[in-house]
Amino acid sequence: MAELSPTTPKRRFLLECSGACGDLGTFIPHVTGAITVAGLAPAGVLFGFAAFLIATGLLYRLPLPVQPMKAISAVILTGGLRPGEVAAAGMIIGVVLLVLGITGWIGRLASAIPQSVSAGLQLGLGLLMAGLGLKLILENAWLGFGSLALLFTLTRIPRCPAAPLALAASIIAGWATGKTGIASPVAVTPGMPQLVVPSWPEVWRSFEVAVLPQLSLTLTNAVIVTASVARELFPSAGAVASERHLALSSGLANVLLCPFGAMPMCHGVGGSLHSTASVHAPGLRRLSSAQCCSCSRSVSLGTPRRCSR
Repeated sequence: MAELSPTTPKRRFLLECSGACGDLGTFIPHVTGAITVAGLAPAGVLFGFAAFLIATGLLYRLPLPVQPMKAISAVILTGGLRPGEVAAAGMIIGVVLLVLGITGWIGRLASAIPQSVSAGLQLGLGLLMAGLGLKLILENAWLGFGSLALLFTLTRIPRCPAAPLALAASIIAGWATGKTGIASPVAVTPGMPQLVVPSWPEVWRSFEVAVLPQLSLTLTNAVIVTASVARELFPSAGAVASERHLALSSGLANVLLCPFGAMPMCHGVGGSLHSTASVHAPGLRRLSSAQCCSCSRSVSLGTPRRCSR
């Protein structure tokens, strides 16, 4: 077979598939936890990510991540937020972001924060993610380190979609050795996103336990630091991902999608998407990694029957 040129549609599609796997390590644990622990409907959660990812790819033309809001996700898993409280938290933060974006205050806030602070936040977040990854690897050392070695090896091969190949090989190895599997009591039935209307008590509780811890993290990491990294990684095209635009897109997505069961979402500092897609495909414009990722996630809309304990 003839060698694929980096500019052919098939070649670009393979690189998009590789980039689409860049944030699965963040996406899967938070989303599965929200669905199984908090009882969020998979249809609303997956539809929300799919819609936001596709819109992000069409708007920014960059491999810009869309991730669950980490502080709210932690409260969901530890504090037992109900679906109405999750929806309320997302809508409240969405309104705050829209106000900051429309008035331009987010730009003033960004200019008031020194570059050294943004760099420190990037380093801290990177170390936290590295620590979390190492902890997960050590839970099944041979499979974790083997997958890591395979991924590094494949990234050395020119024009190789390393991430999806390493992910597929790891899944097959886990199933073959019995280390991973699908829980037999889980069943999936078709479903559509349903409207979630929070009550006033749910709005107040979500503001206290979820919105306040998340707001500072969103303003710094998801808006200010993300805009800074976008300009650094994409000098010619990253200006479109300005603080104001990121605040507006994140705010609008949460206001529109959280009432239909979506998790609170934001952009993030996703060097993984950059390293797995854009470094190998610098001319990428028409189709972002986000679109491929969202399409794969939106296929399996259903409502699981929770396992009895």
